[in-house]
Amino acid sequence: MQHLATDKGIPSRAELAAMAELLDVPASQVIPEYSVGEVSMRTGLSIDTLRYYEKLGLIDQIARDMSGRRIYSDLDMERIRFVRRLRATGMPVETIAHYVHLRSEGLETAGRRLELLLTHRRELLRQQQELADSLALLDSKIAYYQGITESKQANDPAAHPTTAGPREERHA
Repeated sequence: MQHLATDKGIPSRAELAAMAELLDVPASQVIPEYSVGEVSMRTGLSIDTLRYYEKLGLIDQIARDMSGRRIYSDLDMERIRFVRRLRATGMPVETIAHYVHLRSEGLETAGRRLELLLTHRRELLRQQQELADSLALLDSKIAYYQGITESKQANDPAAHPTTAGPREERHA
């Protein structure tokens, strides 16, 4: 059984177990059990990135064992995956850190967190529409050039000795 360092404001195992009971979640969700290497393997993030995320405030302060090594809970890993997903959507580091800070302040910040996520969602939808428009233009160009290449093949005198030469090409 690992012991937690409690002199840095990090809750003890007993406090974490009590928190789990209060939240009505399995204790394994909040009691740290995983080394930084295990978390790196499970999340796909490098050890340096995990430390960097903690330093920037993108993830909560991670518990440490008596030797000072980081130990992560299932809940920590869920939060890391969430942060990773937000980063994948292009959410700025500063915004994620602000979200994490708001979350640490409790339910009274739920409205502000909701607005932050809704704002980001609107931006993602705008980007999605922009990508859809660009894809439609690209598909149009692809169809145009496919038509030209098919037409050239159909009009190739070498392939069809009885047809005239290829038509002249005009397109931007």
